[in-house]
Amino acid sequence: MAELPEKAKVVIIGLGGIVGASVAHHLVERGWDDIVGIDKSAVPTDIGSTSHASDFCYATSHDFLSCWTTRYSIDFFERMGHYAKVGGLEIARVGDDGRMDEIKRKVASGKAFGTGVRLVTPAEIKEKFPLIEEDLVQGGMWDPDAGLVVPRSQVVCGLLVENAEKSGKLKAFANTPATGLIIEKGRIKGVETPRGKIMADYVIVCAGLWGRVVAGMAGEDLPVMPVDHPLSWFGPYEEFAGTGKEIGWPLLRDQGNSAYMRDTGDPKTTEGGMIEWGYYEETEPRLCHPRDLLEKTEARLSPSQRDLEIDQVMAPMERAMELTPILAELGYDEKRSFNGLLQVTTDGGPSMGESQKVRGLWYAVAIWIKDGPGLAKLLVDWMTDGRTEIDHHAIDYARFYPFQTDEDFIHARCTEAAMKIYNPAVHPREPFAGGRGVRRSPFYEREKELGGYFMELGGWERAHGYASNEHLLERYADRVPVRENEWDNRHFWRVSNAEHLEMSADVGMVNLSHFAIYDVTGPDHVKFMEYLCVAKVGGDDRVGKGIYTHFLDDKGMVKADFTVFRMADRIRFVDGADAGNRDFVYMKRMAEDLDYDVEITDVSTDFTTIGLWGPNARTTLQKVVEDPEALGHENFPLKTALPFGMPSAPGTSCPSVWRPMPIPAGWKRACACRTRTS
Repeated sequence: MAELPEKAKVVIIGLGGIVGASVAHHLVERGWDDIVGIDKSAVPTDIGSTSHASDFCYATSHDFLSCWTTRYSIDFFERMGHYAKVGGLEIARVGDDGRMDEIKRKVASGKAFGTGVRLVTPAEIKEKFPLIEEDLVQGGMWDPDAGLVVPRSQVVCGLLVENAEKSGKLKAFANTPATGLIIEKGRIKGVETPRGKIMADYVIVCAGLWGRVVAGMAGEDLPVMPVDHPLSWFGPYEEFAGTGKEIGWPLLRDQGNSAYMRDTGDPKTTEGGMIEWGYYEETEPRLCHPRDLLEKTEARLSPSQRDLEIDQVMAPMERAMELTPILAELGYDEKRSFNGLLQVTTDGGPSMGESQKVRGLWYAVAIWIKDGPGLAKLLVDWMTDGRTEIDHHAIDYARFYPFQTDEDFIHARCTEAAMKIYNPAVHPREPFAGGRGVRRSPFYEREKELGGYFMELGGWERAHGYASNEHLLERYADRVPVRENEWDNRHFWRVSNAEHLEMSADVGMVNLSHFAIYDVTGPDHVKFMEYLCVAKVGGDDRVGKGIYTHFLDDKGMVKADFTVFRMADRIRFVDGADAGNRDFVYMKRMAEDLDYDVEITDVSTDFTTIGLWGPNARTTLQKVVEDPEALGHENFPLKTALPFGMPSAPGTSCPSVWRPMPIPAGWKRACACRTRTS
């Protein structure tokens, strides 16, 4: 056995899976060397989810990032000569009009993102996939680029690692788990293993199901959970005997039944003349915390496989037999069938990017086969250049606030996400039911009294309209369109349009408590923000100004947009709730890298923000301040930040940080409290 090196430029934890192997390949391709890859089992893996994945790829999605990474991966597999582009069908059953509508939306998204998907008729579906009952389907989608990694993604992993080793830039070590991380002064310094320590400048966690366990060694958590995925086999099926094919028919998605199926080709090929049927549990998904995964010596099957009980899938399997009777004819192979664990995440996106706590520690966790090479390329480009060729904010681990890595929050959100893996047509405005009520503004109870329609952003309960204002719909009936389509109208409140019109005509108050607020202080705070921001924030003439500006990368691409308020002793940074933590982490990293003497403090819950807008906003606010003249045009011009006082209402009480506010006539929304002077 080769001796474990004492030092490396970069260590990959989890080399044996599709992600780790793809990362190694792309590191070599981008000119990195002195790479060490370790895995707790074999290389390629014999215990990770790659070892039992179905290996199929569909290039369809409603977001460009996913389409891009899948298309890249398909091209990658194809260039290697390990991709069977048989195409894929997605069908809607008769009576399931909601699924058919979703398929039409997918086709529209596919066309927008440059894929070759199109609608197909029941007759075309039968022609492409003769095993289906034509009279049970009303239509579907054809994805000509869909297909299968052949003979297995495990084989691809082995080739990628082998080629990287031949380049002399990678050393691979199987049966070498990471037992600890060496961290000094907030930076990664190496990895501990049973065979010794490897000191390193960078560590990349590609440990799949065990990713959370490794992250725990750095004192942080990843918002992901393994979940059971029932996989069943029927056979023998000898339709393609003697052809040498790994797969004969196109892939079939029956997402209305939360299921898919494919044949496994010639009986003499890798999987051996069967039909595979997979299902995703919709009502009671079975999650497993990574710390509860068995070791290889303890598991009957594999640590990433659990026993499958037929009752778990009986109802959807019967529906599958109606649609494709061949399953009933062949019979269920109980011995081959199992629950294969795969990762589900709190928001549908993987956890990628640099650790929030440890510099030089990078994550690439919760990635499926179809995206493995594509996301590996983005990660390596990100590490090498500081950017990627497409917007990667949706996968950046820095997007998660601390509360979003609380264990109970992770379990609640992952459970809900697991129910939506395959069947439901998830609306872009679809709110989560779990993990709610984490953050509530001081106005929350009053907003409930006003009939607030709440959605959630960055943990904040945020009203998108108020039932108390529905009388405005009569006033603006001719200017507020009615959304006739149910999908277009879902999670939308028409009253908000009327509220906007009323605010434009008169005045309205909006609760913006969800804004992320950070104070930048210290000897270098002005110089630091002057460096980061596009607009001028330095200079004495900027004090007392509110400045809308951006962060750019070194190629002039926009990283963030926000507002800063220049105060005498600090700069207050006000950001959107969805982007707040990511931009907070970015500022902290830049201050460290550039050696600026600053302190960046999260004050989001110390202050709140309300917006008063409309042609009568100024005169309305003047009615409730101690010095109305202070808010006149001369004293309070455009883009000015100004502290002012408000009189207290006698006989009322509020928490110490809030001061009572009388309710003036003419205000469209009234709240019992307001923020302290700021």
